[in-house]
Amino acid sequence: MLLASVFGEQLQAEDLPVHPDDLKIVRRIAAHEKLDALPVPAPRGWPQVEAPVTVRFAGAGDRSRHALTVGCNEDGRVTHLVGNGPLLCNEAFAWIAGMPELRVIRIDHNIPRPQSGVDHQLYDGSGLIALKDSKLEEIKIGHAFDDDGMAALAELTSLRVAWIGHSRATDAGIAHLAAHPRLEQFKISSQGRPNCVTEKCLATLATLPKLRRLGLQETFVTYEGGLKHLAKLTGQLEFVSLKMTLVLPADVEKLKADHPGLEVETSTPAEILENPNARGVARWASPAAVKYLQSRSAE
Repeated sequence: MLLASVFGEQLQAEDLPVHPDDLKIVRRIAAHEKLDALPVPAPRGWPQVEAPVTVRFAGAGDRSRHALTVGCNEDGRVTHLVGNGPLLCNEAFAWIAGMPELRVIRIDHNIPRPQSGVDHQLYDGSGLIALKDSKLEEIKIGHAFDDDGMAALAELTSLRVAWIGHSRATDAGIAHLAAHPRLEQFKISSQGRPNCVTEKCLATLATLPKLRRLGLQETFVTYEGGLKHLAKLTGQLEFVSLKMTLVLPADVEKLKADHPGLEVETSTPAEILENPNARGVARWASPAAVKYLQSRSAE
């Protein structure tokens, strides 16, 4: 793999293994987010980019984890955008629509810092509509992302994989994904907040004709209220993650009975209570679920 670490203007455009048209767009993103600092090593655990060529932009000092890694094919065309911190405002999606070979976007914490004074709505994901006719196949995004972002994401019919991290999306936003023609993998986590992402969204997700892997995390689910809808996907559903989600073991067994061979990932009551993003479900889960959570927490 060819590697080139790029920070600000230290290297000239002709030194970079990126197509000049795509490089202009990347530099525009870097300038917008002030990624023009001295070189810093990639933090441990940094997401890897599966591309022949990678270029990295990063922030300075305590912003060293605010960075963007760009993966390119052998022709220098950008295929991957991977990073951490506010990187893609709604306007930026219109810029990257000019990258003809972009396939993957993975951005953690795509939300302005509280002290920045920047309106979170500028990063709500609604700008994704600019990629409606792109080749994008995979996206990971969250935080400022909301129902307007989900509505835009639903228009990207090339998508196969969508991972919505801690976000402001709700069941109403997920409803836009109904019958999406290509989604094979979908995961969303809700930080245990009530009336955001609940078991109700499973009725929508059960309409996805290609869905194989599903994650519904940091919420509360039951079989009768949600998991039973997934029976429509019997024979194709391979994996369900209920990590950090409060669910009774009996309901998990009912889910498995509907899907022979299904792999289901769950968390113990102790793990849920130790997780600040998950334990909030105890405030709005059913009395039976709360009793289970409390009685088994020491095991």
